[in-house]
Amino acid sequence: MARTHTVIGRDSLEDRLVRLAQQGDPSAREELALRYRAAVRAQALRMLRNLDDANDATQETFIKAFRALHSFQAGRPVLPWLLRICSNCCIDIMRDRRPGVEALDKHEHSLGDSAEGAWSEVFGRETTETIQEAIDRLPARYREIVALRHYREMEVGEIAALLRRPEGTVKSWLFRARAILRRDPALLVCA
Repeated sequence: MARTHTVIGRDSLEDRLVRLAQQGDPSAREELALRYRAAVRAQALRMLRNLDDANDATQETFIKAFRALHSFQAGRPVLPWLLRICSNCCIDIMRDRRPGVEALDKHEHSLGDSAEGAWSEVFGRETTETIQEAIDRLPARYREIVALRHYREMEVGEIAALLRRPEGTVKSWLFRARAILRRDPALLVCA
């Protein structure tokens, strides 16, 4: 019984902090940032594998969260909301990096079944810009999974945990994303 009481008390403190922060209380915003900064930074570091980028993503997460705090419903858990914002910030950072061909070449075995991999089958000598444009045209959930799997080298299980989706769903979306990329006319013309 005491355990339930503790959880309720913790939730009400979080709700109170959210309401105060929504009203512009800087100390409530600071307290929210202090409570969740470590978890947000840990996720950013897992996704980006670079401390400077993870710190940037953490800072950007809280900036975006506090800008959108007025639309956040008190009573909902704050951490999953922050982690989702963090995930999007990390993907933006990865996209801005515009990795060269080598970043995907390391994973050609993951892109297809043949010994040469789907990379050469689909992309041939295509430029990095065209490849990135094709990835950018993917639906958001597919684009995110491709970025996490092939740019960040995350395993399917890690992606599933991060996105809070079953592994089967992640595998299915990854398969569909690859199929869409194989059919992309801009890539087929140059292959």
